[in-house]
Amino acid sequence: MTKIVVHRFGDFEEGFAERIVEILNDCYNSLGVHTVEIVDVYIFESSSSMSAFINDEKAKLGIKTSAFEEDFLAVHDAWHGTPRIMISRDKMSQVPELVGLGALHHEVAHTVLHGSLEYYVFPTPIFLLDLERNGVISMQTLRDLVYLGSIAVKDCEVTHLLYENGYVDDQVAYNEYCLQPSSEEGEAWKLAEKNNVARLLFLVSILKTPSCAAPLLKDRRCGAGISEAITKSMNFLPSKLSARLFRTLEAASEFGMNTHENVARFMREIENLVQYVRLYDAEFPIKNGSKKGI
Repeated sequence: MTKIVVHRFGDFEEGFAERIVEILNDCYNSLGVHTVEIVDVYIFESSSSMSAFINDEKAKLGIKTSAFEEDFLAVHDAWHGTPRIMISRDKMSQVPELVGLGALHHEVAHTVLHGSLEYYVFPTPIFLLDLERNGVISMQTLRDLVYLGSIAVKDCEVTHLLYENGYVDDQVAYNEYCLQPSSEEGEAWKLAEKNNVARLLFLVSILKTPSCAAPLLKDRRCGAGISEAITKSMNFLPSKLSARLFRTLEAASEFGMNTHENVARFMREIENLVQYVRLYDAEFPIKNGSKKGI
């Protein structure tokens, strides 16, 4: 049995917390043998208080905050060495029940697969270091790319685990919700497009959600719908560029059981994307020009 320790932040009904614990317990039991003995569950009355708490924790621990992070229903981390799930009560109340279930099951799978600090430290692959030595890209940008790539890989692994254990409908609902086109992303792209570094980091950051949905592409019943949702989620990009990002997801079909090896494999695709972005100005001219160099 996994011991679930609930921490309350704000004012909300006790029944909500009890229902959360019930859902998490059912998922842990369904996933069979795993090593999660205890998980801290932080339930926040509002998403704003959850975001403030997370940002404060990151500042204290010296953890880099991505400029492209979203306001999620729930999140997982293991920054203190043990798995922890954080849930936003108000965000959960705004989505269909199946989407909320999908989000909670997603975080449970993270605790099973990535519930220790080793899944937060990923070395820069040697083959990428040549890009830095040759002046193509800075070391800081490389670290940022590995960080963003690791997030995409871990989300892909989570959906694969859940799908293989029969969690299909809720994961389809959750991923379709996450893949809904965002006007904020479109505006962010307009800014990022004008600078090679910002452009590259933005493109890799938005691979997170399509990577999460990638294991569902093989399903006969929902695969076509997921493919369409992924395409629509990137409709603010030039069509050739969104198609290039979609092809990057093919690496997911080669993932094995080792997260670090999967990240290294995915970074091979990112290496190819770096070279593609370097040629971006010639293929997709920008009216006001863009700064050269990555």
